[in-house]
Amino acid sequence: MVGINKTDVNTKPCVADANQAIGIAEKEFIKGYGEEVLKERPFVATLVNDTIWVVKGTFPKGNPGEIRKGGVARAEINANNCKIIKVIHGK
Repeated sequence: MVGINKTDVNTKPCVADANQAIGIAEKEFIKGYGEEVLKERPFVATLVNDTIWVVKGTFPKGNPGEIRKGGVARAEINANNCKIIKVIHGK
């Protein structure tokens, strides 16, 4: 039987880039919060410690001087196995 070397195993991450992370997060956001959440575009993805993609919505702009409350959608996705760690929305 021939052994497998570490170099023989595909080591590419499951979620390879920010666009892919945003696509996954958007689907989860819509499932949990409906199409209305898309008003928080553009979504921004940041890779933390080469392991976790953090995707956040952008707070919609209001009128000058307008006092606004609320939060944005946020998702955490494991880059190595594509598992959703957390999906939340601030209030």
